Amino acid sequence: MSKDVAVIGVGGEVVAIQVQADDYEPAAYEVEVTGAAWVGGDYVGGYFYPPQPFPSWTRHEGGWLPPVPMPSDGGLYVWDEDAQEWQAVTD
Repeated sequence: MSKDVAVIGVGGEVVAIQVQADDYEPAAYEVEVTGAAWVGGDYVGGYFYPPQPFPSWTRHEGGWLPPVPMPSDGGLYVWDEDAQEWQAVTD
């Protein structure tokens, strides 16, 4: 069997993910991955975060939150970083 281990760099950035034997003991700069982790993402406060999707989005318990909630009317939307709003997908 094996396990995934994330190598954590300066500032909490995930710089690599390695497959190790089950009996491998992670070093001080490594964290065992029990869910999902992304190279280029961060490990902060016990959570792995994917890379930040937009500069205006903020971290929240393992994910990212936009500054404005996405409409919940069932439509399809994309985030417009310049306008700081959700744009409806029409086609």
